[in-house]
Amino acid sequence: MLQRKQIVVAGVRLHYLEADVASSLPPLVLLHQLLATAETLTELIDHLPADRRIVALDLLSAAPVDGSPLDTHAPALAELVTGFLRALCLQRPVLVGHSFGGTLALWIAANDALPLEGLVLLAPAHPFAGYRSHVVAFYLTRWGRFLALCIPLAPRRAILWAYNQAAGPTGPITLRHLAPHLRVLRHRDSLRRVLAILSSWEADMTLLRQKLLARTIELPVLLLWGGHDDIVPPASAAALLLSLPAGELHTLPDCGHLLPEEAPAACAGLIRQWLAKLPAEQSARFAHPV
Repeated sequence: MLQRKQIVVAGVRLHYLEADVASSLPPLVLLHQLLATAETLTELIDHLPADRRIVALDLLSAAPVDGSPLDTHAPALAELVTGFLRALCLQRPVLVGHSFGGTLALWIAANDALPLEGLVLLAPAHPFAGYRSHVVAFYLTRWGRFLALCIPLAPRRAILWAYNQAAGPTGPITLRHLAPHLRVLRHRDSLRRVLAILSSWEADMTLLRQKLLARTIELPVLLLWGGHDDIVPPASAAALLLSLPAGELHTLPDCGHLLPEEAPAACAGLIRQWLAKLPAEQSARFAHPV
C-alpha cells in the first residue's frame, strides 16, 4: 500500500509516495515528468513487482524550509534527488524516470554520484532529441509564458484535450488520469517553477550532452518509447543509445509521450522482464570483468 511521506534533505522539504516492503532486491525510485506529481505514477506502480520497495518522489512540491527559492537547474535537482536517495538509505536503486524524470536519472548516472543497479527511462527528455526549439523555446516567449500562467483558469476539458495531444492515436487520457496533474496545473507556483526549469534548459542540456559524449553510462538501461511521441521523437533514441552501450530499447507502437498513463500495464510488464534478467547479467559481468 502506498503511503504519502515527507522528509527534509539539505534544507528542502520533499514529499514522496512509498510502498515500504522488506526486501533484499534493489528498490525502484520513480521520477515523474515535468508537469506532474508522484500520484501520476500510481497506475504504473500498481503493476510493478510487489516484492520491491518502491518510492516515487514528488519534485514540484519541493520547498526550502527557510522560504528561499529552490535551485531549479537540472544539476542541482539531480543532486537533491541523490541526497534524497542517501537519506532514505536506498541501496543500489533502479531509477525509473519519465520525460524530465529521465533527464534527472541520466544526470545522476552520468555524475556517478552513488551506486545504481540500473536505469529505466520512459521517453526521457535528453540532449540529443532536437525538440527544444519548437517545444521549450515557445514557453519562454511572452505568449508561451502567458499561456502557461493562464492554465490554472482553463476548463478541465480544455486541459484534457491538450494532454491528449501528447498521447498516442488511441487517446486514452481521461479525467481520472488528469486529476493528479490538475494539482500542479491549478497552482501558479508550480507553473512558475516549471518556467524556471525551462529557462535554464538549454544550458543544462548542453552540459549533459558534453558529459554523455565524454563518458558513456555503462549501467544496464531499459528504454521505453511511444511510437507516436511528438514531444521527444522516438528516432532520437538511436543517438541516446550511443551513450548507453548496455541499453535495451522497446517501442510501444500505439503510444505517445505519456507512457505511465497510456500503457501502465505494458510498461510495467517490460520493466518486470528486464528486472528479472538483471541478476544474471550483473553476476556475469562481475564474474567476467572486461
